Amino acid sequence: MIGWIGDFFRFWWALFYWNARKGWFCLRGAQRDDCPCQNSSDSGLAGDTRCDAIIHWNKPERFRRVCPLLVETRDGLRCSVEAESVRPFWGRATVYFAGLLVALYLIGTAGVYIALRVAKYDLNYATIAWPPHWTKLRNAQENLYAARAQAALDAGRFSEAILALEKVCELNPQNYPAALTLARLTQVAAQPTISDQVYERLLADAPDKRVQTAQLWFRALLARSAYHKIIPLAATMIGEDPESRAVWLHALLFSARQTRDSRALNVVLQQNPHYPEWCTEIITIEIALIQKHDAEVIHRLTQLHRYPASPYLPHYQVDRLLLHGRADDARKTLETYSANIPAHEAGFLRMRMPRTQNTTQSLDSEFDALLKLPMSPALSAKFCAYLMANPSPAKMHRYFEVLSTRGPALTEDSLAVYNAAFVTAAVCGDAVTRDTLRAKLRVMTSSDGRVLDGLTTLILGKNADDRLHRVLPLVPLPTEVIYAILEKFASATELK
Repeated sequence: MIGWIGDFFRFWWALFYWNARKGWFCLRGAQRDDCPCQNSSDSGLAGDTRCDAIIHWNKPERFRRVCPLLVETRDGLRCSVEAESVRPFWGRATVYFAGLLVALYLIGTAGVYIALRVAKYDLNYATIAWPPHWTKLRNAQENLYAARAQAALDAGRFSEAILALEKVCELNPQNYPAALTLARLTQVAAQPTISDQVYERLLADAPDKRVQTAQLWFRALLARSAYHKIIPLAATMIGEDPESRAVWLHALLFSARQTRDSRALNVVLQQNPHYPEWCTEIITIEIALIQKHDAEVIHRLTQLHRYPASPYLPHYQVDRLLLHGRADDARKTLETYSANIPAHEAGFLRMRMPRTQNTTQSLDSEFDALLKLPMSPALSAKFCAYLMANPSPAKMHRYFEVLSTRGPALTEDSLAVYNAAFVTAAVCGDAVTRDTLRAKLRVMTSSDGRVLDGLTTLILGKNADDRLHRVLPLVPLPTEVIYAILEKFASATELK
């Protein structure tokens, strides 16, 4: 075995060394006395001259693979040509070296393939062995880290999942689902800066999903009261998302109202001169209201538009009149706009009218009439938002009965609705409904509900607690309910 190994290495050395010497011999002009491989004491004749190149080989006949001029005679191995005819065999050497390289390449790629398969990479051998397929390695690596992230999520190892998702996004910045999951996880993990960076990148890198990204980012920003970021985002999307223009306008106004920053609204108007007229009108009114110039704009709030450009305009007028103590004007305006405001929206606005001895019964009837409508998730959110602003254990109980019987079943998709009902029941002081919901939610989520209980504790606290901005993003809730919580229970400060 040792002899074979020695000859193996001598063979590869001989391919280069002896072909090089014989090539130089031929270039200089072949002369019998200068032949590099024949024994100089022999005659140099064909079939009579020994070969010096085989002296140290364990089996000299193996040298014939290097030089086929060496032949077996009755006197042993001899050179088959005259000294002057000795020549190199570079073609043979090239074939052997090429074979060696191919063998080494196949062995190396096989080793890499085995190692990657052991590491759980999902690929085949052709991906490793064929260079044009090497681009697939990045996809395989991306899939590997995506699988690791999913496994970590399933096991509740969120820090590990975040690291894996960051690697996925690094390998493929166009992986939109992975980036969204990373943004949500970092939001929950109290890493808002990273979350915002991911959303900002997606807005730029995924223009076809820009509206969807903006909506998701807005909910994340709203939950932690990041109004300073909501304002420019909403201002941009008012122009880019005409189908949801009223939603973005409401987000803009709410953020400016919470921060009492009329200057931000002035900047928005200056930077966006091409807004629809009704948007500009509402923003201008809001600036005056924030600056407490109520008397200057009340006439604009009571101005009736025969054909409102958006249902949000009459809703805004009635809402602002109510908030600024103009109940009679609000009632008249609502009656005039009865054909322009959806029936359920008008019903919730009427229930916000100040109570008198004559109106209490009618308001209860209005509430019961709204309960007869199909209990969609959107309507459920409106009920919760209303009850948070106007707590009533009896009404909460009636609402929950309808939600339980005619509302969406408790699933992962409707979890936000039932979380909202739980928080609302706590605000209303309906302990029976709250405890019933707690039991259902714990079974569905397989958790102890500690975060949800912590949120209700913060909401019911006597003083505004900035911890609310850190806990609220952890609980799935409808956007309208988040608005109601922030408007009634959060302090005016925002989380940077």
